[in-house]
Amino acid sequence: MKILAAIDQSAYAEKVLAKAIDLAKREEAELTILSVVEPNFADAAEIGAQQVIFEQFRKNAEDLVNQAQLKAKNQGVAAKILVLEGTSVASRIVQHAEQHGVDLIVMGHKGRSAIERFLVGSVASRVVAYAPCSVLVVR
Repeated sequence: MKILAAIDQSAYAEKVLAKAIDLAKREEAELTILSVVEPNFADAAEIGAQQVIFEQFRKNAEDLVNQAQLKAKNQGVAAKILVLEGTSVASRIVQHAEQHGVDLIVMGHKGRSAIERFLVGSVASRVVAYAPCSVLVVR
C-alpha cells in the first residue's frame, strides 16, 4: 500500500502527519510526505521580489518535509519526501498520486469562508473530486 501525506504550513499538518504515520505503521505501507509550493507572479514588475519570496516558501516547505520525515523515522516509519511546484496544489497532488500508484491520500481540511469556497474551491474538495484513489481528510 502507498500512502501520500500532503502537508503544508497550516495547523492541520501535525494531525495529517500523525494520521499518515499511524496508518503506515498499521498497514506496513510505503509513506511519501509531500508539500506543494505555488509560484504567484501576479505583477511582472514585482517578479524579482516575488522570486525571493517564492524561494523562501520553497525552503520553508523543504524544512517542513524534512522535519516530518524525522518525526516518521522516530516512530519507526521510513518516509520519502518531496516538494513540488505548481500553480494548482490540488492538481499537483492528484498528478503525483496518478503517476505513482498511490492508494490513499491523507490531507488536511482548510477552512474557508463560503464566498472563498464558491470562488476558488478548496484544495481538499478538488483532490477528493479528482483523485484516482481514496482520500482521508483530517479535521
